[in-house]
Amino acid sequence: MILVRHLREIDPISFTSAKWVTYYQLDRGFSIALMGMVPARRHPIDCYMGYLVFKNGLPVAYAGSWLLFNSGRIGLNIFPGYRGGESKYIFDQVLQLHARVYRLNRFTVDPYQIGKDNSDGIHSGAFWLYYHAGFRPLQKLQLALAGTEAIKIKTNKNYRSPQSVLKILANSRLELVFKKGAVGFDATDLSRVYAAILINKYKGNRLVAEKGADKKLATLLQIKNYQAEGINFILKNWASLLLANEKELRRNSSLRKLLKKLFNLKANGSEEAYVTALQQSAGFKNFIEGVIKNAV
Repeated sequence: MILVRHLREIDPISFTSAKWVTYYQLDRGFSIALMGMVPARRHPIDCYMGYLVFKNGLPVAYAGSWLLFNSGRIGLNIFPGYRGGESKYIFDQVLQLHARVYRLNRFTVDPYQIGKDNSDGIHSGAFWLYYHAGFRPLQKLQLALAGTEAIKIKTNKNYRSPQSVLKILANSRLELVFKKGAVGFDATDLSRVYAAILINKYKGNRLVAEKGADKKLATLLQIKNYQAEGINFILKNWASLLLANEKELRRNSSLRKLLKKLFNLKANGSEEAYVTALQQSAGFKNFIEGVIKNAV
């Protein structure tokens, strides 16, 4: 109801159910509800999760996260009446809980979250919330500019980054790495890889690339019910990426077995189990990294 009152909506909160919600009581009166979507609404590759933060039982913030292997894209939207004050503490709690529950070692933030094509992100100075939480721009220009602005803010208490600067800073994704060796890609990167495969292998023709690819992948993985709506959606979205290295896929029986398990979890099981299975497969991570390297 708080989202309705603010005229906002995100899918994991709208399309969850009690079965997919977990609730964590934290220090200083805070609590966080994590929620996944019902299978019919899930993303086919990463796991789009939602969360809501409470202070003494009242909702103070919400957003979503997108999990893949041990990396997660994440955002934060604190309701206007609660901005400032404990904002950094709230975000720290969100990050720590996600890292602990989902075993994440890396977080990224999309440009939209900090103001790209998002006036609220500019007006609220969202970039600095992420910066103070430890996030840094991935692009060199924005990284250098952020450092310069941080010095100005530190040496002049009255200084505020102008909107023109915040708009430049919003043109880069942000990254926070908890542990070395974390996966260095997410679904955003895989979408670019998919686009490169289309251009390099199929002359940009998506229809040609996807024609029969789901059935071909299902045959390789021995998935008999591949025409069922849930599993077919997953196969269609993974097919072009996986078949980009069809030779290795045919050779590696353990990888094929894992993929069958992963797709069944995504279609019918829990998102947490899906993420755990991804994290336990170094072979699949290496396979995807190889696809990324060859496509780029």
